[in-house]
Parts: sequence; C-alpha cells; structure tokens
Amino acid sequence: MSIDTAIAKKVDLLTSSPARYVARSVYAGAYLTLGTAFAAQVGSRVEAIAPGLGAPVFALLFFVGLATIIFLGAELTTSNMMYVCFAAYRRHITASRAAALLAVCTVFNLVGALLVGLALSHAYVFAHMDPSHLAANIVAHKLDKSPTGWIIEGIIANFVVNMGVIACLLLKDATAKLFTLMFVIAIFVGLGTEHVIANFSLMSIVGFAADPLPEQFALVSVAQNWVWAWIGNFLGGGVLMGAGYAWLNSGPESYRD
Repeated sequence: MSIDTAIAKKVDLLTSSPARYVARSVYAGAYLTLGTAFAAQVGSRVEAIAPGLGAPVFALLFFVGLATIIFLGAELTTSNMMYVCFAAYRRHITASRAAALLAVCTVFNLVGALLVGLALSHAYVFAHMDPSHLAANIVAHKLDKSPTGWIIEGIIANFVVNMGVIACLLLKDATAKLFTLMFVIAIFVGLGTEHVIANFSLMSIVGFAADPLPEQFALVSVAQNWVWAWIGNFLGGGVLMGAGYAWLNSGPESYRD
C-alpha cells in the first residue's frame, strides 16, 4: 500500500465514520500498552536474574505492540504524523484536516492506554509493583529529563519509528516486516528516547500499578513529558520523515520509493 492510499483511507474513515476511527485509535493505544507491559514484565524478570540485561530485553521485545498495530490496522499518532506530513507536502490533505486527525488519534490512543493500564493494575503480575520494577525505573528516568531533552529525544524516537513504518510499506513479506520492526524499534527503545504513545503506555501502567509511585511521578511532570515528546515526535516523524520522503519522491528523477 502506498502512503497516498493509506492517508486517503484514514481521512475517509475519520470523515465518514468518526466512531470507527476513534475505535481504531483506542485499539492502537491498547495494543501498544499490552505489548509494552509484556516487554517490561519479561525485562524485569530478566533483570532480577541477570542485572544489566533487563533493559536490552525490553528493547528487543517492545516491537510486539507496534507490529500488532501495523498488522491489525489500528491508528497510531506517531506513524500518522509521517502520513499527514507526507500528504500535506503533496497537497493531498489540508492542514486543518491533518490537525484534526492527529488530535483525535492522540486523545484516543491515550484512552486505550489508560484503559489497559487500569486493567493491568489488577492483574497478578502488576498488582504488587514497586519502584524497583523495570517499568517504574524507566518512567523515573523519563520524568527526570528537561524539556529540551524530551524534544530532542522525541525527534530521534519518531524518526526511528517511521524508519520501521516506511520499511513495512516497502516490504511485502510478513516475516521480513517482523524482523525489521524488531531491530529498528529496538534502536529508539534501547537508547531510552521519548515516544509519546509509548510514554502513555508506560506511565499508565506505572501510574495505576506502582505502590509507591516513583518519586518523580507527578501529574504535571507526566503532562509536560507528553506535550514535549509529542512536539519532538512530530518534528522527527512528521517533518523529517514524512515531509522529507515527500520531497524525495516529488522530483522528476526515476529514483523514487
């Protein structure tokens, strides 16, 4: 599927059936949170056995949530940043329509993350989470950064995420897509950078399950992280990858993706 075809489907669904677009956005938040919870739990268990290996395991398993979103056709804000900027550069979508699509998708990705985070707080494996859990440690480190750090790391994170998304558009084989996502997505996770929807997931899990909460965890800090990470993600995935690839593919030359 081309990017033009994909964005046309997204805009048509949002326009003709907003409830279905909302549902696909909620599913994306839910899928990513389930995948994040799985990766964090396995990583935490590995860390207890082999200190220092928990974070790399978490990074390598994190792709599960994103792969599920891609294969099951859910709507993820950070990949949609790339789609709408690509389409806006080519004048296939208005700025107002792009903004509406991203706003709806962001809000309902968060709803999906919150719902699953709340549900998982009642699951046995998360019912007794303390600050030593890998997920709680990751959240504490994220909330200890400055706005500049959140923006710069947000740029890096969504630049990498959309490397994987574009690769999946170009690849035809499902197995190739899985392996590509596993290692590409591990880049941004392993580097500890800021992906706003992944942060929705992590902070929902920790916020509902951890007792006590990490010292850095406060609603103001969480909200600031989400806002600055969203801006960084838009610059990295939207401007650099979306508009960047639109420019690359707009020339007269034969080398197009």
